[in-house]
Amino acid sequence: MHLSLKGIKNLNFLCSFAEKAVLGHFVLLVILWLTREIKLADRSVGWALLFTKGYVTDASIAITIAVLLFIFPSELFCKRDYGETSRKIKPVAPLLDWKSVHEKLPWNVIILLGGGFALADACKASGLSRWLGEEMKVFEVVPPWLMTIIIMYIVSFFTEITSNTSTATIFIPVLAELATGMNIHPLYIVLPVAVTTSFAFMLPVATPPNAIVFSYGHLRVVDMAKAGIVLNIVCVLVVSLATNTWGYAFFDLGTFPTWASSVLSSTKTIPLCKPVYIFGNDTMFNSSTMIRTSSL
Repeated sequence: MHLSLKGIKNLNFLCSFAEKAVLGHFVLLVILWLTREIKLADRSVGWALLFTKGYVTDASIAITIAVLLFIFPSELFCKRDYGETSRKIKPVAPLLDWKSVHEKLPWNVIILLGGGFALADACKASGLSRWLGEEMKVFEVVPPWLMTIIIMYIVSFFTEITSNTSTATIFIPVLAELATGMNIHPLYIVLPVAVTTSFAFMLPVATPPNAIVFSYGHLRVVDMAKAGIVLNIVCVLVVSLATNTWGYAFFDLGTFPTWASSVLSSTKTIPLCKPVYIFGNDTMFNSSTMIRTSSL
């Protein structure tokens, strides 16, 4: 389908000044996010290094741009109303005003997400997360494939109220040590559980995309829960099937790697507030894979 020259001219390619200004603020936001701190092999670069460490975050950048929207004018010049008897100059409205924010911003979703983050921190601060991870050792008596499925279901429901990173932080180090104690390849348990931490389908608080969909008001929590529980069940079974078929052969999960005991013993010194990621198989681990920690 080809557009005629006349049709192209009729298209409104030119945005208003307000739309261009909003787009400019958005581009500036992305640039500031991407260039805040760039980690290279031997050092870090970025404009955030000009400030005290920890002073500038992604959140502070977003808040700064949001405040600028309340200040930046929506028109290039002041509105002038030339009357017969007087000359009046009206102030230009900003790109964003508080009335629009108060009426249109989904405050309930913000409170819902904030409550979820607070609950996740409470689980870690109270020791519930560590206790729950340690209790996973009761599954040592069941077959490994069944144990993995049970743990995956527990993790899939736990990640509904905590972030994916927090869930991985809680379970992966404990499960890696559990697999070592049972002489099972650590990836046989860690790999499917790491994937399962992303199965946050049931609740709006589970992940920001869920909250965005819920904010439109067309879905109830029970509607999301009904569809999400089906997805959780199906996805866990699919990941378990993949792990026990081609994943079993690809990563050689039927053997206990020689690096497992020494490597996993070193993770005991890493606090559980740091996520641990394990990549690759036993033939690639010594040369190109590693255990890495990163701040939340």
